[in-house]
Amino acid sequence: MIRTFLQLAGLFSALSLSAFGGGKVVLPSMHQAAVSEYAWMTDQQFVDLFSISMAAPGPSMMVVSLVGLKACLSYGFWFAILGAFIATVAMFVPSSILVFIAGKWWDSWEESPWRRSIQQAILPISTGLILAATWIIAKTSIHSIPTVIMAAVALALMLFTKINPVLMMGVAGAISWFFLR
Repeated sequence: MIRTFLQLAGLFSALSLSAFGGGKVVLPSMHQAAVSEYAWMTDQQFVDLFSISMAAPGPSMMVVSLVGLKACLSYGFWFAILGAFIATVAMFVPSSILVFIAGKWWDSWEESPWRRSIQQAILPISTGLILAATWIIAKTSIHSIPTVIMAAVALALMLFTKINPVLMMGVAGAISWFFLR
């Protein structure tokens, strides 16, 4: 149990400091660690937790708390809650401290070529990491013709309308319940 707590703290602290471009850019690393390295869950369970976190109100990285919860669930309810807390704190505190410190000096580096280089590099790297996260979720959740159609419709709706994603997820859940059981 202590080992799992330390693994959660180490994993999410490292992910916290590498999440340039938002939390979703670390999903591939989070998935690899939770599924392959530590075997806290299966591919499908990770995708399910990610889906739940995206449907729930609140921060989009609520998946961190759910991974911590699942990693410690076998130790009992209260240890699972503690695991969720450890994962959440480890994910958000280190990057918050880094941003606070960097923010103190960022404006003073306005003319620095170093600052411009960092700004130009972060966007394409973040985009690639987000695409990698999308691939991990897609390869587990899109597995038949109906799921391909649902994914294509959801993509089109997201790109060309302003429909709330939670509404789309609710409709997709209803379609799955009626037709894909």
